[in-house]
Amino acid sequence: MDLEQMTKHQVVLLTLLVSFVTSIATGIVTVSLMDQAPSGVTRVVNQIVEHTVQTVIPATQSAAALTTTEKTVVVKDDDLTAQSIAKVQRSIIRIVAKGSDQLVARGVIIDAKGTALTDAAAMVVSGAKDFEAILSDGTRVPAVSRAAATSTQLLTLDVAVGTSTAVAPAAVADPSKLSLGQSVIRIGGNGADTVGSGVIASLPNKDTPNLIESSVSSATSGSVLITLFGEVVGIVTADSTLEGADFYTLMPQPAVPPATPAAPPAPASS
Repeated sequence: MDLEQMTKHQVVLLTLLVSFVTSIATGIVTVSLMDQAPSGVTRVVNQIVEHTVQTVIPATQSAAALTTTEKTVVVKDDDLTAQSIAKVQRSIIRIVAKGSDQLVARGVIIDAKGTALTDAAAMVVSGAKDFEAILSDGTRVPAVSRAAATSTQLLTLDVAVGTSTAVAPAAVADPSKLSLGQSVIRIGGNGADTVGSGVIASLPNKDTPNLIESSVSSATSGSVLITLFGEVVGIVTADSTLEGADFYTLMPQPAVPPATPAAPPAPASS
């Protein structure tokens, strides 16, 4: 057919046909060339696409992501041990006769008023009448012993802590929550604090209801045994050492104040 004899509609249709065939041919050639291209070329293209996606998508989600992020803090046993020792050291005292530097016994402060517990037998054997407590920062303050029954293993002291910031009362562990093999730390020593670590070897039983055994021993009266969380489990007394150097007298549980009775209802007005 002669092009000069074609109508306008036929020319338009022919043009569209040629464009369609040309585009198909171009696509086929492009795909063939990409398959034969080196891997570096395709990697660059992919990186550009990925980078574009990364810079567009997070921008609209960052605020929500920040509000829902959860962090898990992992605390190593070594760090926890050091923190617990430092915490309990502020409640530990060294008891000496007034004017002396020779240790009579160690003790532990259990409340903010300065109430402390120590080995009763060591205090009696010392023969001293007046005592002083050396706080963790080296300050010497008066320590007055309270009268105690002869069968009591622990003696209560009133330590004049005043407003000292070097003192913090110790938390007492609940014996019912202790378990065999639980890690414990002993803080003792005749002079500066010395520590040792071990585990609970045996729990209180009918034969030794007030004693707990550990794999770490102590020969210093009043040395304390604590958990990894800084709770005082027991203290070395004369009675505990009779069973062995690795036994400790359990700390008494804090007294629970009696509940305040409710006020009687007011009489109804007539």
